[in-house]
This record gives sequence, C-alpha cells and structure tokens, in this order.
Amino acid sequence: MSWYGIDAVDKAVSRTRTALFEPFDFWKWVKLAIIIFFVGGMGYNYGGSGTNYQLSSEDVRNDILNIDPGRIVDFPSGISWLGLNYTESTSFLGIIAAIIAFFLLLALIFSYISSVMEFVFVESLVKNEVFFWAYSKKFMGKGFNLLLVRLVLALIFFVLFVLAFLPFISIILKESSDFSFPLLIGGLFWFFVVVILLALLGAVVNSFISLAIPLAIYRETGILSALKMVYKNFRKSWQQVLVYWFIRILLGIGVTILAVIIFGLLVLGLIILFLIIDGILYFLLSTFISEPLNWILLIPLAIVELLLIFVTLMLLSVPLVVFLKYHLLSFLEAWFADANIPFFDKVPGEPETGIGPGPDESISSEPKSDELESGGFESGKSEQDESKSGELEPEISETG
Repeated sequence: MSWYGIDAVDKAVSRTRTALFEPFDFWKWVKLAIIIFFVGGMGYNYGGSGTNYQLSSEDVRNDILNIDPGRIVDFPSGISWLGLNYTESTSFLGIIAAIIAFFLLLALIFSYISSVMEFVFVESLVKNEVFFWAYSKKFMGKGFNLLLVRLVLALIFFVLFVLAFLPFISIILKESSDFSFPLLIGGLFWFFVVVILLALLGAVVNSFISLAIPLAIYRETGILSALKMVYKNFRKSWQQVLVYWFIRILLGIGVTILAVIIFGLLVLGLIILFLIIDGILYFLLSTFISEPLNWILLIPLAIVELLLIFVTLMLLSVPLVVFLKYHLLSFLEAWFADANIPFFDKVPGEPETGIGPGPDESISSEPKSDELESGGFESGKSEQDESKSGELEPEISETG
C-alpha cells in the first residue's frame, strides 16, 4: 500500500522546479510573492495619540471667584457649562467607536482579499500561469463564500472558548472576596488546555478547507459541498490523511528551519552591507551638511533599505510556499479519485488514482446514451447470429 502523502513529495519537488526554474521568470516570482503575501494575511499595528483639554478644579474656582454679583456669565457659543464633560466624553467615545469600526472594516476587506487569493494561488500553480487580475475577477464569488465560512467558524470557536470558561467565571464571581491561589493555577492550566484543543481542531478544519478549495474550483461546486466531499473521502481513507498530516508536520519543521537559516544569514548580510553604506554616506554628508539635515536625508534611505529587505525575503519565500502548496495539490490528486485537477504536466488520458470513487460515483458510472444504443444494437445482432447458427446446425447434421 502506497502512502499518497509520501509520494506527493517527489511530485511537489518536480513541479516546483518546473514552475519556478524551467525557465526562470522574475515577474512570475514577483506576482507569486504578492499572492503569497495576501494569502498569508496582513498585520498592522495601529496607534495614535490625541489631546483632550478639560477644565481643572483650579480654573473653575478662579473663574467663579471672579464673577461679579448680578452678572450673567457668557459661555462660548454652542457650549453649556453643565454639559461640557458629557459632550467631551460622548465625542471621545464616538471617535473611539468610529476608529474601531474603520479597522474592523479594513480587516474584513483584507480577509476577503486573502480568501480570493487562496483560489488565485491554486489556479496559478495548477495552470503554471499567473494571471493576477483575471483570476481575481474569476474567483470573487468563491472568495466571498470562503470568507463567510471562515467568519462563521471563527464565531463558533469563540463561542466554544467562552463556554469552556463559564464554570470558572461562576466560581470567580462566588469567591471574589476570597480568591485562592489554587483556583488561579487551575484556571491557567484549563486555559492552556482549551487553547491547545481549539488550536488542534482549528488545524484540522483549516486542512479540510485547504483540500476543499481545489475541489470547489475543478468540481465546479461551492465550498460547503467541497467540504462534504473531503469529509466523505476522509471517512473512507482516514489513514492516508493521518500520514499526510504527519508528513506535513515534518515538512513544515524542515521548511521553517531552512527559512530561518537562509533568511537569518541574508538579513545579517544585508544589514551589514546597509550599515557600511549608511556610514559612508553619513561621513560624506557630515562634511558638507549640518547634523540635523544628515538624519533627514538618511532616514528615508533607511526606510528604503528596510523595504528592500522585506521584498527580498518575500521573493525567497516563494519556492518554499509553492513547494508546500504543490505537495497539498499532489496529495489531493492521488487521494481524491475524481478531483479533476488539470495539472500543466499531466499527460492526457492519464488514469485516475485515489481511494475509491468520488461522491458522484452513481452519475459518473452510468453509461452514456450513445454507448447504450451501440451496445444494444451489437448485442441484438449477436443474439440473431447465434439463433441463426443454431437453426442451421440441425440441417447440416441431417444432410450429413
């Protein structure tokens, strides 16, 4: 019995070499790097500061003492002294709510782009042709459906996380006055157990989704139907999937170690090179320009250097990520009999492999109408020939 997860390693290496190095296309690497960047998600740290002037008690006391008897104080237009603090607090809360809503919307937009890029990445590797905008327009609907599925799954995981801590919340509320150290240790232990279990469950679900994405493309179905296909085939051959997961873990560890070594050496070399260049430029500029202006000119250069390091790392990560995705696709091709993945290196008429037929076995196994007609005609003709030969045999024997 062959293990498809192991056999897929050789195919993944061969397809990665053909797609990226035979021949080498720099702009193809750039487009794949952009797709991988969006697929990997976007993380930004947003921060800001603001000022909020409030009247202190000294200001209020001094103003009140300076009021003449019988004189009505004139407040600035549109401001009531009694509602000043309330107006400031509501406006501050409104600004905070608007900022949170903006970044939530931004996160949804980036999540949608990432979902679309999942399909674009698969199509680019299967066809060995990267058409960024054409594939993006093609998979906008499927990407939106994938986004909805992921949002629902995120909500389910959040509810499971909250439900797992409901007993501790009730205990903490009851013993709020007499909080014990063993309760804290037990809560921390339970927290790590819940996080690990949810992480393992999330990894399994994400693996099923990754396997379902190519099926949704090439079986021309929705992401939920593709997930059902993957689950049905998993029930038939769960051993193959377990071996595939084990191989994926080993490959992930190996790729991570290789990336740390390569990227670490590269970043160290680039940092040393850029420091030498910046030091020479600083020495040259300091002879002609004053000190503050030196830094004004060198800071944009440092930003450009950081961008160059980031772009270089993204380009070097392309072979590693492409190899892992080709391994997934090659495993799916062998594991799911009717995946119908039209690989660029697939020989026409190559027999399908995999564990059992696909979910549409009854449909695919039915004979076509042309075959029925031709088969019925030939069978009827053969029966007539047999009957005629049976009638001639007695006559020949009698004459003999």
